[in-house]
Order: sequence, then structure tokens, then C-alpha cells
Amino acid sequence: MTSSAYLRGVVATGVFICCVCTAYAQDDAGVEVIEDEGVEVITEPPPPAEPLEPPAVELPPVEEEPLPIEIPSEQPPEKPKEPIGHLRVGGGIGFGFGSNVTSFGIAPQVSYIIKRIVEPGVSVSYQFTKDRSQIEDISWHTFGASIFTRLYPIPALFFLIEGELINTGFRQGGFTSGRNNYGNLLLGGGFLQGVGKGAFVGVSLKVNVFTNPFYPNHYPIISVGGGYAF
Repeated sequence: MTSSAYLRGVVATGVFICCVCTAYAQDDAGVEVIEDEGVEVITEPPPPAEPLEPPAVELPPVEEEPLPIEIPSEQPPEKPKEPIGHLRVGGGIGFGFGSNVTSFGIAPQVSYIIKRIVEPGVSVSYQFTKDRSQIEDISWHTFGASIFTRLYPIPALFFLIEGELINTGFRQGGFTSGRNNYGNLLLGGGFLQGVGKGAFVGVSLKVNVFTNPFYPNHYPIISVGGGYAF
């Protein structure tokens, strides 16, 4: 029996039985043929086993840890820089008294206090003065402007230096003089006290260093005033 003859008898199951008495043989294709007592059994090697894939193992889901949220650190707010000084707007009312002289004045002013120590400023003024030492009373109507500086050795107390230029004229009886200009140097001191947010009141005393028809003597001038600091 040739290999081609018996291969035609092979079925899909790999086993074919026929009534032919043959001896045990092996053909060229490696198919074993067993002949026994008139029964021919043809076998072929089983197909190679396909590799088994390992069963899929379901892993539990991995919980992802949430990313940490970065909270920006809060920085302390910057403190506003304190200004070098403060503007002050105010004024004063002045009274002067002597044996025969009485005066009254009003003087609005603007100043700027620096580091709570030095306070330069400017002022304008009007003053009325009456002198009763003469046979007939003399009265002055005076307008002035001044530049001053206050120095504070401690917060409430100050020393004062003031340069003043005045324009004045007097009237005595039925006589009216012409207008004249005089320069004065006033020295003194005072007390300044805050009474609320920004508000203040103060009292000062000053004396004129020079003498002239407007300041014929060195009587002190007392001023009471107040104002507001910005």
C-alpha cells in the first residue's frame, strides 16, 4: 500500500478502518499503519496542542490619591508707609492786654508738621489795637503776613519763632495817618492738644523783640486757636 493510496482513505478524525490484511508499516508522511487480522487501523499524530492562555486576572481598581492642593501662603498685608508729615489747617484768635493797651486779632494759618518735631507754616492776620495812654485814644487797623516755625521738644509743648510783616495805620481823634509797614520778630511758646481724630486746640504766648509804633512795648500776646490735621 502506497502512501498516496492510504492517504485518500484518511478522514478528518484521523482514523480509517478497512478489511485489508497488511503488516505494520509507516509511510513517508510518518503516518503509522497497523495491519492486524484483516483490520487496518490507520492513525496519525494528534495536532499540536494550542498553547493555553492564562486566565485573565481582574485586578481591583487602583484608587488614585488626589493631588494635594497647594494653598498659597497668606502674606501679612504690607503696612502703609507713614508719611513724613501731616498738613495742618487752623488759625488763632489773639488778645493783648496792657495797662492802657488792648488788642484783638484773628490769624488763619497753614502748616506742615514733619516727624512730629518741626512745624513750619504761614499765616495771615488782621488785628485791632487801641491805646488809651494818650490824651486822645489811638486805634490801629493792621493787616499782616508771617512765616513761623514751631519746635516740639515733647509732643504737646512747642517753642515758637515767627517773622511778621505788618501794614498798619492809626487814627487819633479826627486825624488819620498814612499806612506804614513794619517788620517784627516774635518769640514764644505754647501748648497743643489733640481733641479728636485730627482736631486740635492750642494756646500760645509770644513777645515782640523789636519796638515800633505798632508794638511800642514788649507786652505779651496771647493766642488761642485750633485746627485740623490731615
